[in-house]
Amino acid sequence: MLAGVKINFSTWYSHHLPAEKDKEFYKILGQLDHSVSELRHIARNLMPESLLNFGLETALYDLCEFYVRKDLDIDFQAIDIEKKIPLPIQLNIYRIVQELLANALKHAEATSILLQCSQSDDRFMITIEDNGKGFDTGIEHTKSMGLRNLKNRVNYLKGKMEVSSDPQGTTINIELKIDGE
Repeated sequence: MLAGVKINFSTWYSHHLPAEKDKEFYKILGQLDHSVSELRHIARNLMPESLLNFGLETALYDLCEFYVRKDLDIDFQAIDIEKKIPLPIQLNIYRIVQELLANALKHAEATSILLQCSQSDDRFMITIEDNGKGFDTGIEHTKSMGLRNLKNRVNYLKGKMEVSSDPQGTTINIELKIDGE
């Protein structure tokens, strides 16, 4: 709908405004473009389309591909991930992985990440290793919104999380209960 508004706005402009107003118009049009992009980003984050259409494994692969750039390698390994995991649990797992990747990029400044997700019956395991700068695990990190959200999601799925970190990188192991009970 917003893209349609943009097209109509552009058409109307070409018939109603003098050329000296071009700069102002294109500034507003740029703001509209930015708003459309931001809205798409928000909508994708609410419920990733690939999660709905293709399942957790594909959605996680797409998420890794989204973060890859020339100075970052992400090796994603999926082992026995079933498609029958309830959607709310899949979404929680997706958000956990999203937070783990974001932390490795934003804080650790990693150039290489190994992400392994596997399932065994009612258990879902996530292991992420990066070659970033690490952090002091002895410091209470509950002030970090990302880490707090991560812990809350892990607790919600009756899981446990182990973190080890040093100046050569960080490894986080998470085990989640996914049977819905």
